[in-house]
Amino acid sequence: MHLRIRNAREEMGYTREQFAEKLDVSVSYLAELERGRTGISVKLLTKVCSVLGLSSDYVLFGEERTKDKMRLDAINRIAPEYLPLLDKIITELLALSVNK
Repeated sequence: MHLRIRNAREEMGYTREQFAEKLDVSVSYLAELERGRTGISVKLLTKVCSVLGLSSDYVLFGEERTKDKMRLDAINRIAPEYLPLLDKIITELLALSVNK
């Protein structure tokens, strides 16, 4: 579990300091968590999953995420004000795909 959190944090490009700030925990606590030396509360697990776009099943049990699932998780993290732009991009890509 702890390595999955660390690997996901690194994939998202967060430093330990940035991620700790988003979770409202100390950097030393986060380091201990990522090393597996301390446990995690349900409240913090929920925050970790929200910030990293992960399911709790994945964090806890290591369920592999497909590329489609990862893509959906990323889309779900897009700020609402950018969703119309995403819709336009998808429409354009679909039009290009039809014309192939």
